Amino acid sequence: MLIAEYDEQTGSIKTILDIQRVPRLGKGVDSNRNILPESIQKAIDILEEYNDISEDHGSGKITATATSFIRDSHNKEEFLNAIRLNTGIEIEILSGNDEAKWTYAGGVYDKLGGNARLTTIDIGGGSTEITTSANSINTINDLITQQITGKSMNIGSVRINEKFLNNHPPAFDDIMNAEKFINEHLTEIDFDISGTGLIGVAGTVTTLGAIVLGLDKFDAGKVDGLTITITEIENVLNRLIPMPIEELYGMGDYMTGRADIVVPGILILKCFMKKFGFSSVKVSTKGLRYGVFLRDVLIK
Repeated sequence: MLIAEYDEQTGSIKTILDIQRVPRLGKGVDSNRNILPESIQKAIDILEEYNDISEDHGSGKITATATSFIRDSHNKEEFLNAIRLNTGIEIEILSGNDEAKWTYAGGVYDKLGGNARLTTIDIGGGSTEITTSANSINTINDLITQQITGKSMNIGSVRINEKFLNNHPPAFDDIMNAEKFINEHLTEIDFDISGTGLIGVAGTVTTLGAIVLGLDKFDAGKVDGLTITITEIENVLNRLIPMPIEELYGMGDYMTGRADIVVPGILILKCFMKKFGFSSVKVSTKGLRYGVFLRDVLIK
């Protein structure tokens, strides 16, 4: 959840509060395409908490969005109705293209300049979005007006975990099969991203940043803007893959709700960077929620 204010004079976002809860809505969705009842209840509990926090901060408007797992689930209407009845919140289901566009905006808005084209990778639980600009983007207004090209693919950390890596530690053959599956989906990217700078958003990449820095507790100030090389990514994978799940949970508070999906998420990142020749990725702790915020304040 993001609570923020927009400064029109400086074109900047003032973050009041930025917090995260992990309901794992996508758990089991790849096999039965239904959001589980316990996951719906977790979402209700979290959104009730968010409602209270928003009221305490005097928020003028609440926007709630949903992405891949809700788009794909067979019982999404049941989920949306349960949230509406219990919290009063209307959830907007973003299309894959809108998810990619606004993730891009939120991921790069504070990293513009230098006449460079930028590409973002957003590794979610159910899908991964790759987005780039047709031209260099130097201002926030450019984010709204310039042509953005993106692709949403059905590879995500939870999907890969449930299909291939649900044994911990995973077998070598399972890793190979996961990488083959990921690379098959990466052929869906049919637009030019050569020569662009790569920015990674969302939990996989921010968790990777915390691991590279050796943090016990997540620190957005240290992680945001961190550059991670492909060599560092391969070293982290070589270290994490043999670890029992209990050791993964013990690495830091940022592993809560994420320990079993961090390896598949990093595998997606590694395969993407190798396939398209990226030597490094810059971490953004921003992403979709910041992009949706910009949409709401800039598009009247």
